[in-house]
Amino acid sequence: MQSRIFVVKLKDIIRTAVFAILGIAVIAAAVIFIFGGKGEYKEGTYTSGIILHGSPVELEVKVSRNAIESITLGDMGETQAVFYPTFNSCFDELAAAVIENQSTDIELNKDYEVAEGILLDAVDNALEQARR
Repeated sequence: MQSRIFVVKLKDIIRTAVFAILGIAVIAAAVIFIFGGKGEYKEGTYTSGIILHGSPVELEVKVSRNAIESITLGDMGETQAVFYPTFNSCFDELAAAVIENQSTDIELNKDYEVAEGILLDAVDNALEQARR
């Protein structure tokens, strides 16, 4: 049996090590960008107030890092419900559209255009608080 001698040059070893380290760094950066990057929002529940007939009504928007999770409208007083009947009737549809589109850039219903505009302004204010 003959013994074989391998000659390995030091520059080949260094070049291979540098490319291996660069490859690992690129893969790690890609994983961090895809899975651990900053989200659009800071997680939490954010509120915005609407003044109706001299009394405040709270609107809450719950967000995760990358999505609008839910939108709820606080209890309206008896007087507010009488003077602003369209708020309760259009709110559920509006909230569902904002969550579905993940944006307040939606087409307003012609029947509830004023009420939806006020509600969307409140949602925008809450989302502005949530943005990073």
